[in-house]
Amino acid sequence: MERIAAMPCICCKLRNLVQEKPPNVHHIREDAEARNDFLTLPLCKLCHQGPRGVHGDKGWLRMLKMSEWGLLAKVIEELEQG
Repeated sequence: MERIAAMPCICCKLRNLVQEKPPNVHHIREDAEARNDFLTLPLCKLCHQGPRGVHGDKGWLRMLKMSEWGLLAKVIEELEQG
């Protein structure tokens, strides 16, 4: 999770925006699945908890035509590139 917390917001990066503040770490959960620290996304406060964020109406995800799992794939790509 330290590496995730050190990354810029993946949602803003895909929208070509720059977030200067450190991101929140969002845990992807399916139904009542237990929290898994490997299934995490770096998201700024707006993309995480804002009205269009993943805990809001998910407007940014719809705009990007992605799910949280798609964002996770992008995060993994970023981590592999170093």
